[in-house]
Amino acid sequence: MNRPYISIVIDTITRDDYGARPLVDDLHATLDGVARQILPRERFETIVVVDNVRDAELEEVVRRYPFVSIVRSPQHSYFAGKNAGARAARGEIVALLDSDCEPAPEWLSMLTAPFADASVSAVAGYTRYAGTSFLAWTFAIPDFSIVVGNKFGEASAFHLNNSAFRRETLLAHPLDARIPRDGGCVLLCHELRAAGARIMYAPQARVSHGLDFAQRGLLKKHFNRGFDGVAVYRVDEHAVLRGTRLFRRFGALALVAFFPRRIVTDWLRLIRNYKQIGISPATIPFFAAVGVATRFISLVGGLTAVRRFGHAPVATPASWR
Repeated sequence: MNRPYISIVIDTITRDDYGARPLVDDLHATLDGVARQILPRERFETIVVVDNVRDAELEEVVRRYPFVSIVRSPQHSYFAGKNAGARAARGEIVALLDSDCEPAPEWLSMLTAPFADASVSAVAGYTRYAGTSFLAWTFAIPDFSIVVGNKFGEASAFHLNNSAFRRETLLAHPLDARIPRDGGCVLLCHELRAAGARIMYAPQARVSHGLDFAQRGLLKKHFNRGFDGVAVYRVDEHAVLRGTRLFRRFGALALVAFFPRRIVTDWLRLIRNYKQIGISPATIPFFAAVGVATRFISLVGGLTAVRRFGHAPVATPASWR
């Protein structure tokens, strides 16, 4: 059996979510996790994407982790970094990971196994916050549980901190670097589906995500999700998102109208998929309430963005600042 070569692409812009520290310290849990992969090392390469990092810091990363290759991003952008890594990748499969995520030893093997089916274009893994704290347990659900599988094993969505793609798919559908930070995965998912791509779910491909709200705060994290969501609607040139046309017509009123629909969708997902998500029936009301709170914060962020930028589509990359 001819097994495809794999490129792991790790962005480092997630360093912005934590206190300042050397790059190698930011990466150590992630790269230690990569070093522990059960997949033979000759089957994959590891690319770390950076921007505005001193050469001395890069040299220390390569000294400590000699299997790492460094690629520079053309701009300080989460999505531009992912694109730069995909372009530099030598593998047929590109596995995306963030620098604040620690993969389980079987992560890469499980994440890339579905590509044995030539019809599969992308695979989503299972992400939860690291640790057993109350905050990690609580906010892992609204932040990551949108990813579930249907009866055919197809994924409902994917997060770019834990997903894999055929390289040709990412090159044909690059991430839109006009989006400041959040929401690009949603847009890409809908673009791929519109193109007829198959996206599978690999729940055994597990990643522990750092508590990125510890530094910037929960309010800011979810506010930014709503704020950046406006950018997603504005750059959705082919209107692959269901709400794009309504948003461009009604602006803030559309965001307000979307709010209750999203709450109902969240609740139905919790009820129908609580076993997959990993919660008990008794906790569904609690997580439903948490979801309302985080959705409301995101709504405020979206309304703020509309007030600042309006709701017209973005004509060129330079028009979104």
